[in-house]
Amino acid sequence: MKKYIYFLIPVYALYIFGMFYVMLPPLNWHAPAFWKFLALSAGPLLVLLIVFSFTKRQIDSFQNWRSSFHNKNAVNLTSEQKRWGTICKASILALMFVVVFPSAATLVTSRIFHAKAFSQRIEPKDVEFSEVPQVDFKKTPIIDRDSSIRLGDKVMGNMTEWVSQFDVSNEYTQISYKDSVYRVTPLTYNGFIKYFKNKSGGVPAYITVDSTSGKTKLVKLKDLGMDGMKYVPSAYFNENLSRHLRFQYPTEIFGEPSFEIDEEGRPWYICTTYTYSGVGNKKRVTGAVFLDPITGKSEKYDTKHIPSWADRIYPESLVVEELDDNGSLKKGFWNSQFGQTGVIVTSEGYNYLEKNGDIWLYSGLTSANADESNLGFVLVNLRTHEAMKIATAGANEKSAMKSAQSEVKNYGYQSTFPLLINIKGNPVYLMSLKDNGLIKMYATVSAVDYQKVATVYTDEGLDALFKKTLNLLGSGSEDSISKESLKTEDITVAGVEKINMDGNTIYYIQSEKGDIYKISFTTKYESQLVFLKAGDKLNISYIDAEGIKTIKELK
Repeated sequence: MKKYIYFLIPVYALYIFGMFYVMLPPLNWHAPAFWKFLALSAGPLLVLLIVFSFTKRQIDSFQNWRSSFHNKNAVNLTSEQKRWGTICKASILALMFVVVFPSAATLVTSRIFHAKAFSQRIEPKDVEFSEVPQVDFKKTPIIDRDSSIRLGDKVMGNMTEWVSQFDVSNEYTQISYKDSVYRVTPLTYNGFIKYFKNKSGGVPAYITVDSTSGKTKLVKLKDLGMDGMKYVPSAYFNENLSRHLRFQYPTEIFGEPSFEIDEEGRPWYICTTYTYSGVGNKKRVTGAVFLDPITGKSEKYDTKHIPSWADRIYPESLVVEELDDNGSLKKGFWNSQFGQTGVIVTSEGYNYLEKNGDIWLYSGLTSANADESNLGFVLVNLRTHEAMKIATAGANEKSAMKSAQSEVKNYGYQSTFPLLINIKGNPVYLMSLKDNGLIKMYATVSAVDYQKVATVYTDEGLDALFKKTLNLLGSGSEDSISKESLKTEDITVAGVEKINMDGNTIYYIQSEKGDIYKISFTTKYESQLVFLKAGDKLNISYIDAEGIKTIKELK
C-alpha cells in the first residue's frame, strides 16, 4: 500500500502544478477562479478518497460500514475500519466545503442583500454642461475602433518582412498622447511555431492610429533604441504575460492587461488589480501593476499614485456596471427588478472624450423603459475614477444615429456610435458615417433636438462641419449666431418641395431669382409652411453658410 502512496503523491503534486500553470488562478479566496482551481485540483482526490474508503476491503458489508459511520462503539470494527470511516467523513465534509462555501459567500454578499453598497461604488457629482470642454477637433476621437483596425491592418500589410511572422492585435487602446488622442496596439506572434522562431528578438513593433485624422504609423522599437517585447499575451510558457505576472504576484486578482505607451513611446502593459466582497461580488479596483514587456520588470501602484500618463486603469465594462448599479439600486434590489421607480441606466454604448490630458468614458443616461430620450449624460475618468453627471434631457444616441443615417439614406451609410461634444455651450452628437467600414462623411446631431442634423464629406473636413453645425443651431446658440449675421430679404416663391426624413420635415423653397432656401418644419411657422405655394411673397431672415441658405425667421 505504501509503495502506491509514494508513487501517487508526486504524480498528484505534478497534476496540481500543471493545473496551476495552465489556469493561473490567484491564490486569493475572494476570486472565483481560485475556487474553480481548488475544485478541479482537490476535488478528484476527495472523490477518490470517498469512493476508496467507502469500498475498502476491510469493510465487509454496507451494514458494517454504516455502523462504523454512526456507532463509535460498534463491535466487530477494527481500528483500521474506524480510520477509513473517519477519512470518508472528512473527505465528504471537505468536498462540501469546496462546493458550498463559495456559493454561500456569493449569495450573502450579492446585490439582493447589499444593494446600497453596490450603488455606492461610484458616485457621479452633478455638474453643468460647461464642464465638458469646448470641442477641439485636434483632440476629438472621430476615428472609431473598427476603422482603426482597418487602418492598422493596411499598414501591417505593407511590411512584407513581418506580415507572415506577426499579426496585429485587435486591442487598440484609446489613449491621450502628445497632446492628442490615439489608439495603440501591439503586434502579436503568429502562432506557436512563429513564437519559437522569433522569441529571441521579441515582438518588434506596435501601431499608433491618430484618432482625429486616421494617420497610422508602425513604430519599430529599434528606431527608439529599444529591444523587442518578450513578455506579451501572445507568448508561450514563462514569457506569457499572464504567467509572468502570476508568478510575480501570486495573490493578486488581475483583469485583462491594457497596452499603452508613455510620452517617450515606451510600451507598457497596465494590469489593473481588483478585490471582491465575498466571492466574486462587488468588484473594486485596488490599483495597477505596470509591466515593462521588454525587460519583464514591473511596479505596483495603488489607485492614488497612478502615473499621470496612464489612461486606462478602470476598464469600461466595470465602469458601465458601476453606473448601472448606481442608477438602479438606490431604492433597493427588488425595486430595480419590479417597480423600477427612479431607475436610471446607461444607454446602449459608450465613447471617449479627452479632457485635461485624460481619457473619459462618455455614456448617456436613460430610464429603465429604454425609450428614445436621454435624461442626461455621464463622464468618468478612466484613470482616476472621477465621475460627473450632466442633467440635460434630449435624444438618445440611437435616435441621433437614425437621424444622421436618414439625412444620407440615399447612400445607405451607417453611423458609428456618437461622441458628445460641446459646441458653443450646446450638447451635440458627433459621429462618422461609413460605407462598408470606410468613413465617407461626418455628421452632427443636436442632443436637444435630434431633427437638427449637419453633414459633410470627409474631404471637406471637420472645420466645415463645425460651421454647418453653428448654422444649424442658429438662434438656439446665443454665442454662435448674432443678429448681425442674419441676412434679411423679400422673396417671391417660385416652387416648394418638402422631404420627410425619419419624422423630420424639411421644406426647400425656390425663389423667382432661382435661389434655394431651407427650413425645418416647426409649430412656430406651421400656418405659413403648410399652405405655402408658388406666388406667395415672404420676408425671410436667413444664414448663408457654405452655400446653404437656412431660414431662421419667416414672415
